[in-house]
Amino acid sequence: MTAEGPNEALLARIRALGAVFVDAYVVVDAERRLIDFNPHYRAFFSRAQARRLKGSTCCAFMRLGVCAGDTCLARRCLEAGENVRYDEIPAEIEGEAEPRQVIASAAPVGDASEGGPVALILLRDVSDAAGVQRKYQDMLERETRQKEKLREEIARKTKELVDTNQQLNRVQKELLTLRKGLFG
Repeated sequence: MTAEGPNEALLARIRALGAVFVDAYVVVDAERRLIDFNPHYRAFFSRAQARRLKGSTCCAFMRLGVCAGDTCLARRCLEAGENVRYDEIPAEIEGEAEPRQVIASAAPVGDASEGGPVALILLRDVSDAAGVQRKYQDMLERETRQKEKLREEIARKTKELVDTNQQLNRVQKELLTLRKGLFG
């Protein structure tokens, strides 16, 4: 990594790829500084925060659930020298009461001749999908409980009907026996 960070050729290559990304991306250097990002990444933050993103530390405004101290997603990716991915992890964004659920992927990009490597981090906000999934799961569990209650109620009513039928059969036999005894 050069002292001035990634060169323009590397950033241009990343931006060319990033132009077709539907997800947010951010480029983080080895010192954990945000070097570049797309409008989708900027949209995670308030206007005031977005103006201060470039050059800030990667966890300054958004802390991912896999980040602990100085061990952030970018550093893990760069130290391992390989791609990393985490599904449905919390992303705590400064100023927001509830964390969002994101899918986070990071890949080391570039080499020393390009001022790299840098971590290219892709983030997909799946909060809505995760919320729908939780609601669906709750609904499914509630329906399962109701189905079980209904099954128990049907079993109870069936038993009552069988018991009543057996009583009627006994009474009928008694009446037949009585009738035979009376009318011979």
